[in-house]
Amino acid sequence: MDRFTAKKLGANSTRWHPGRPVLPFAASFPRRPPLFRVGLNATALAPPLTGIGNYVVNLVMALQASGEVELRLFDGAHWREAPRDALAEGAPRRQSRLRQLVKPFVPFKRELRRLRQQAAFTRGARAERIDVYHEPNYVAFASEVPIVTTIHDLSWLRYPQTHPRDRVRWLVRAVPRTLERAAAILVDSDFVRDEVIAAFGCPPGRVHTAHLGVARSFHPRSAAQTAPTLVALRLQHGSYVLSIGTIEPRKNVEHALDAYALLPQSLRDRHPLVIAGMPGWRATALEKRLRLLATRGDVRFLGEVGAAALPLLYAGAAAFVFPSLYEGFGLPPLEAMASGVPVLVANRASLPEVAGDAALLLDPDVPEATARQLRSLLEDDDARRCWSERARRRAAAYTWEACARRTIDAYRGALQAGRG
Repeated sequence: MDRFTAKKLGANSTRWHPGRPVLPFAASFPRRPPLFRVGLNATALAPPLTGIGNYVVNLVMALQASGEVELRLFDGAHWREAPRDALAEGAPRRQSRLRQLVKPFVPFKRELRRLRQQAAFTRGARAERIDVYHEPNYVAFASEVPIVTTIHDLSWLRYPQTHPRDRVRWLVRAVPRTLERAAAILVDSDFVRDEVIAAFGCPPGRVHTAHLGVARSFHPRSAAQTAPTLVALRLQHGSYVLSIGTIEPRKNVEHALDAYALLPQSLRDRHPLVIAGMPGWRATALEKRLRLLATRGDVRFLGEVGAAALPLLYAGAAAFVFPSLYEGFGLPPLEAMASGVPVLVANRASLPEVAGDAALLLDPDVPEATARQLRSLLEDDDARRCWSERARRRAAAYTWEACARRTIDAYRGALQAGRG
């Protein structure tokens, strides 16, 4: 997803760091000598950082804090030792305008790039003497050591129309091969676990759920604390409806727009709708609509929001709406819940599992019903306080330390299977 800002440390630097404060994971783990060395594909850290890049940053920081593994990160060309305290993206991939124009017409460009990366991966993996290879982004390289792969969702299989054709074609071909070779498969939710087992016939004992965590930067804040950010955005604490997510078809932003338009004008005047998110696939038409509505004053379209401002934007909202059609986990609603914001979330895929009874479930096909839920929430201060408290309690159960523990268990299982 889009919640980190990369900062290049220098052409000769091998350190990596995120664009938000380092999380104090270390106190949650007993200190002990590393047990084994893990090679992790960190190419998802190339800008712009998306949801998988966010997963890599937080997981690597928590794994480092555990003291139970040594990490080596592969950036697509080189292997690097992960530092003890922070991460950084590799050098931004700048392309000439000519290359950007020509690239879509190069046949098998993904496969050609993969072949180059495979050669660098194999050489480096041998030199670094890794014991386990973790692929956090679906498709694993060929490996001489046990493979652990993370399957975040099956949206490309369930909703192929919401992805570029070449991505769907690549995943349809490559994911089954990865799953056959993987000693352990990590998933973000029990919902995805059931899907992976049913769709690919994977042995249940090899598929492990490791719920994602919510960063500690997401927590309730006072109006005074959010003021510097909100004033700059012309927003008032506790007086706007927020929706955050990549601007693409699967996120179903149109539902939020349609439901909000059904609210009484007096309520819309008091509670503007704020949409934030980086553009994704097929975003042009939706971005055009959002900018038109913003020009008319009907919504506030912020585009991509920086890492420093994002927690403050969450914490200042009166309500959060997330009508996505399909999610393997769903970090945005969990971040809103941790910020003490009442959440309306789609009753689809993994979202009910993650939100539990701490969020209002909406039907992403019925904007009229969502409008009624939202109106009732905005007009009832007691209801908002109740949902806020339930949301905070629920979100507190999701930590990156717990995700790291489950991941380390999968590494151990993969090592044991490889030795057997």
